[in-house]
Amino acid sequence: SIVSVKSGTATVYSGDDPSCTGVTYPAGTGFIDEGGAHVHLVRNAGATTLELIAFQIVPANVARRQDAPNPGFCPF
Repeated sequence: SIVSVKSGTATVYSGDDPSCTGVTYPAGTGFIDEGGAHVHLVRNAGATTLELIAFQIVPANVARRQDAPNPGFCPF
């Protein structure tokens, strides 16, 4: 997925990061969501409503979202 932050601030946490260090993306920026087996979480890092616009490339007959167990690195 190609994700654009329309408003607010997104913080992206990677499931394989034992330090649970998020990367922040303010309005006007964006990020790439690796997809596949990559476990991640996107949270609203501020008081303003977070609005994202995502363009997703998903193969035919494949689930868009794949839930995975919590890796346990983050307290939320």
